Amino acid sequence: MSDSKPIYEIVLESNKIIKSWELLKSQFPEKMRDCELFLRNNPEDRSKALGLLKKLKGPFKGILQYDITKDDYRVWYAVDKKNNKVVIKYAGPHPD
Repeated sequence: MSDSKPIYEIVLESNKIIKSWELLKSQFPEKMRDCELFLRNNPEDRSKALGLLKKLKGPFKGILQYDITKDDYRVWYAVDKKNNKVVIKYAGPHPD
């Protein structure tokens, strides 16, 4: 276990995202704990994401997706390297 402090602060962009984030934490506590550790320490390192990280394309270019579950639940975020923040843009089921 590392004694180093997390590098990135997780920022939930809106009240809706806060509610969705908390709901995911209650539904998938272990997976969300893994997600939070990943986002705080390695938000862009695909090798540390165990296949759970994707770069979105098209109108979502610059947004990363971390899959909480294989098919349904995900977190979309942007990394602000300058301010050491991970800004959560969406948390919840796959949008239709």
